[in-house]
Amino acid sequence: MAMAHADAGPGFTSVNKPASPAPVPTSTGTKRKRDTQVKFYSVRVGKEPGIYHSWTECLEQVKGYPKALFKSFTSLTEAQHFLNGDIGGGSGVGLGNSSSPQKFYGVQCGRVPGVYTNWQDVLDQIRGWKGPKHKGFKTRIEAELFVREGQQYQQQHQQTNVEGDGAVESIETAEPSRKKARKADPVKQEDGPPDPPVQDAVEYKAGEAPLNGAEDDFDTTIVLDQSSGSLRYKTADERDRVKYQAVRPVHNAPVRIYTDGSSLSNGQASAIGGVGVYFGPQDKRNISEGLTGSRQTNQRAELTAIQRALDVAPKDRRVVILSDSNYAIKCVTEWFVKWRANGWVNASGKAVENRDLIQKVIDNLEERYKMNQHRNVDFAEEDDAVEDDGKPPGPWERGLAGVKFVWVKGHAKDAGNNAADNLATAGAREARELLNGDNHF
Repeated sequence: MAMAHADAGPGFTSVNKPASPAPVPTSTGTKRKRDTQVKFYSVRVGKEPGIYHSWTECLEQVKGYPKALFKSFTSLTEAQHFLNGDIGGGSGVGLGNSSSPQKFYGVQCGRVPGVYTNWQDVLDQIRGWKGPKHKGFKTRIEAELFVREGQQYQQQHQQTNVEGDGAVESIETAEPSRKKARKADPVKQEDGPPDPPVQDAVEYKAGEAPLNGAEDDFDTTIVLDQSSGSLRYKTADERDRVKYQAVRPVHNAPVRIYTDGSSLSNGQASAIGGVGVYFGPQDKRNISEGLTGSRQTNQRAELTAIQRALDVAPKDRRVVILSDSNYAIKCVTEWFVKWRANGWVNASGKAVENRDLIQKVIDNLEERYKMNQHRNVDFAEEDDAVEDDGKPPGPWERGLAGVKFVWVKGHAKDAGNNAADNLATAGAREARELLNGDNHF
């Protein structure tokens, strides 16, 4: 039965056996003479850390114990110093590599800055700590200097780089080992455990992990759960979601306007149309109104939406009109050229439908160009197109107040198109309610 030694270091139990050392053979020889010396087996890391008088007892404490650390000494004082972590060498030998130097870990920035001799104690000081700084050294003096210079850095606001052999990188910069794991011996070498990155070993609660890659000291991967009122990590969809934010307007940037038309019960005699024009969230220029006239078709609603957008848009700014109606865009950018040359008669020899609305849009665009013609710079190729998207400029993109038409897929993921659609539908419903209200009188 082992007995505790009074000089045990912190976190360890020193064990001495009062019995005399085990008897040795009396044969002569150099090796036999060396074995007659009294040995003290100091187990720093094992099942029960302490000092033992026989190899059998020592082996029971370290065999099968992960990362065991021990040595044998001929002096009880040296064994006690090794147990306390004060020395890493000496005349002792053990199953571990006795030539490896003892490490002293200096924690410069952590929960409790100081010098530690156990890697687990170091992890306790730096796990979850913002911006931990620590290094490993061969001597306690170097570790103490490292900690002391960290305190001076906080006072002087300048960084001091302390170099030492066997330095351990900060946990924030240490990369995880990619080497294939090898089958380890029952007893580990004296070098101690490797320095694994904390992120691979510790699961943090939301808001408690080190802020690696944080923006302005704020972890962008967490969010306040509205249902529970507590912090949680964002889901994959939330991290990938695009969130638009208001920024300072770009100089000479075009005004982007979404237009859409709606016709409830389209194609029927009871159809009611609506017009939607969307400049942006809470923009006072947004339009949601019913379609005027006796013909309440979807095509007329689309053309009217473009006309209303041009009425409200600034006359001296470049404009991009985004519509999900390919018909309306073709009417005012391509087809009108032949129709007007043929006296507004189509290829079938019939009168062009919706000519009144098409001509209003064309007149608006031509007037817009003439109003700003004096501002155009000769031979300025950059003024030929509203947006440089690689496509040939349309007929209305000339000048400093040019208009570009862009087709977008309707009822898809375009937030602006969906907003214009909602405005058009709301306008049609409001018009229908007004019409039904008039019928009651």
